[in-house]
Amino acid sequence: MYNGFDANKTFWTDSNSLQMMKRNVRELPTMDSTIPGNYYPVTSAIAMRDHRANSSMQVTIMNDRAQGGGADLSESSTIELMQHRRTLHEDGKGNHEALNETDSEGIGIRVNARYYMQIFDTKKGKSLQRSQ
Repeated sequence: MYNGFDANKTFWTDSNSLQMMKRNVRELPTMDSTIPGNYYPVTSAIAMRDHRANSSMQVTIMNDRAQGGGADLSESSTIELMQHRRTLHEDGKGNHEALNETDSEGIGIRVNARYYMQIFDTKKGKSLQRSQ
């Protein structure tokens, strides 16, 4: 089903659950700047569509909390969501300090998130994003 899926460096993120905003991946000088430079706020969904001729497949990931996300970045036709970022030292990826949030016992914060994925043909069905 995913064999040959081509997102064509294009994806959509929601705009505060009002509408889906089209995003085109901007190629920046290095991969270390391209990935964070193409992360956008995702408050309820992120989607990508197959741009091959005669294909109308769409993949939508619906999340239960606001996150950062992007698609078609580090690998072709993939969706990435940043649930919780934890680093023990500065990693050179935008934040100039360690991100080590812990609970009262010194254990890393646990984030229990819920995701829903819908894979559908836009000519035969409709998105479940609004109803979800």
